[in-house]
Amino acid sequence: MGSNVYGLRLLAKPGVQRLALGVLLGVVLLYRVLQIAVLTGQIQWGYDFSFYWTAAAHLLDGLPIYSAAQLAGPYAPQGQEGFLYPPPFAAALIPFAAVLSRDPRVVNWIWFALGLIVLCASVLSVARVEGLADRFAILRGRGAWWLVAGALALPPVVAELVLGNVHLEILGLLALAWLGIRRRTRNGEVVAGAAIGVATLVKVFPGLLILWLILARRYRAAVAAVIAIAVIALATLPITGIQPWLDYPTVLANLGAPSDTTDTLAPTVWLAPLLGFGLARILITVAGLVLVAIVAIAAQGRQSLAASYATAVTASVLIAPAVYQHYLAILVLPLLLGLAAGVRLRWLSLAYLLMWGGQQPTLGDLAWVVNKGLPTLGALLLLGVLADAALRPRSPTPSAASGDQELLDGAGREGGLGHHGDPEERPAPAV
Repeated sequence: MGSNVYGLRLLAKPGVQRLALGVLLGVVLLYRVLQIAVLTGQIQWGYDFSFYWTAAAHLLDGLPIYSAAQLAGPYAPQGQEGFLYPPPFAAALIPFAAVLSRDPRVVNWIWFALGLIVLCASVLSVARVEGLADRFAILRGRGAWWLVAGALALPPVVAELVLGNVHLEILGLLALAWLGIRRRTRNGEVVAGAAIGVATLVKVFPGLLILWLILARRYRAAVAAVIAIAVIALATLPITGIQPWLDYPTVLANLGAPSDTTDTLAPTVWLAPLLGFGLARILITVAGLVLVAIVAIAAQGRQSLAASYATAVTASVLIAPAVYQHYLAILVLPLLLGLAAGVRLRWLSLAYLLMWGGQQPTLGDLAWVVNKGLPTLGALLLLGVLADAALRPRSPTPSAASGDQELLDGAGREGGLGHHGDPEERPAPAV
């Protein structure tokens, strides 16, 4: 009788489910658009990107891209003078620096549009290659745009678009790498390795995936990554000169703890008050290396390759010594691969929602719980469920998502939200 009260039975109908989801996402996305409109007039607009084109402008003017303070001793990676990334990335942004003096707003909007295009293309490509529409009826036809909408609703993605950092570009490169690995061909592995090599020259932490390639016996891809790094470094050397390469190891070694940890989610920063920043950094790095090694070796057997790669991507983000909420935009890829690997939808949904934290000054001293506590928990939960899926042997019995299958079966039979089949038993779609 309770199921008839207030028309609750309507919620079991696919059309009503889609309508409810559409209204909810529509409201959230409208709020995100208004949020972006406001933030484009604030200091956050293009803040991170300004460091990138400043470094590129210094190259044009023959000035050093790393500051004296970075080379002199420990420095906080916040508001510092100088560049934080490998020299070739600064060289790649010279075209932006060349037009900066005309109108910085145009440059910021170009970078914004690039990040948006990369995000959409990455989500749609991974969803198509993994055949998610065959498993979730709501994604059939143009339904993959639901996933794009879900990604755009995620606060770290919005922050990334506004700040103009590089994590959406890294997301695109790592998605391209997965598409290459997924093809299981020589050319695919070369593309995968080259994409990871380029990502490593943008920010160092994706280099952890080279270890994953080696231990997962993707040797051709690992070699391609190293060659891509060497070729790009040599190709940009006439622009950067040799001195930035001599300085960069010192810049990395001197990187200290963030001076303001309000928005810092890095496990290293969480442990620093107990162990000291240096020891915490070593401990988290070693833990990340061990976990990536374990899931990579497991990927050689019957375990899920998608879950193994997604675990390595997530771990590479979390071992960085300074992780802010917008870094979690990269985790859109592991979330998608978790769906492909049959991770329970309830756990992926919970991890996704936990990463919605943001600044809540009305909470006073407890604001950290929402601002950084919940997003950290969400990222760690995602890492845990992906590692579990990567290490659990496949079985001919129903998949790990069978609990969600039972929950959504009725909708699935009517073309609703259902999950269909075991993703690990399906042949790889053509790319």
